[in-house]
Amino acid sequence: MRLSLLIVCLLLLNACVEPIDPELLKTADFNYPAITKASCNINEKPGKAGSTDDLETSSGASYNLRTPNNYNKTVAHPLIVVYAPAALNSRRSERFTHLTKEATSAGFIIAHTKNMRLSLKSIKKLSTVPDDIQKKWCIDSTRIYYTGHSDGGSISNALTFLPSATTKPAAIAPSASGIDGESLKAYDCPPPLPVMIFHNTNDTHFEGFGKPSADWWANCNQCSGELAEADKNGCRAYIDCPSKASQTYYCEGPGTHDDWPNKNQVIIDFFNQRY
Repeated sequence: MRLSLLIVCLLLLNACVEPIDPELLKTADFNYPAITKASCNINEKPGKAGSTDDLETSSGASYNLRTPNNYNKTVAHPLIVVYAPAALNSRRSERFTHLTKEATSAGFIIAHTKNMRLSLKSIKKLSTVPDDIQKKWCIDSTRIYYTGHSDGGSISNALTFLPSATTKPAAIAPSASGIDGESLKAYDCPPPLPVMIFHNTNDTHFEGFGKPSADWWANCNQCSGELAEADKNGCRAYIDCPSKASQTYYCEGPGTHDDWPNKNQVIIDFFNQRY
């Protein structure tokens, strides 16, 4: 019953990708600290600097990967995995979220997955992407983060509580997720983790899904359920969360279901906190 509820809620989005500044799709240099601790042997991980396309896990999940231009293969990097909306391949998903430049300039490695028709089987396949990346690039296993829009937002949510997901994220920032609050109640709470939920005010595809989803997370994170006033980015923090590691936010702004919220620096800053 629980699995069927999840599948029913994960509806597909035929997202359109608007033209964006091509500079945002370029990898950037990262200003590494003067003193950095070597975490990987220089010959241990074969992954190269910059852009690597058409990667595939042993289970069949496809993704493109971006590192800082001056990637240091001995330093453990935080990782962002962006799960794609329905019908988008890795490159179109990258254009849709345009996180590449901001993420790599902040020292992240970022992966853009190719969408797979949504099912528990495909979610399990997509869950192998972080493990595959860690075999090839120097990744800080305590700083792996998930985001994505529509199907991608649903997957970001699901990989925190589905037992088939072996790599649990340190924080998530789902957008326009198709999992509503009632469906989430069918699942046991995962261990507390920072969560930032995005949902557009004119999302008629998953109308009213955002706030109840954020409420479920706030309850799991043992926050009070009350929301602070919205900040300049439209984000409201749940108050009285017991620790920084259980911070929960609900962010709402203008746009339809087809619109990425365009809060990229907010997402990067959220993931860049030390929990």
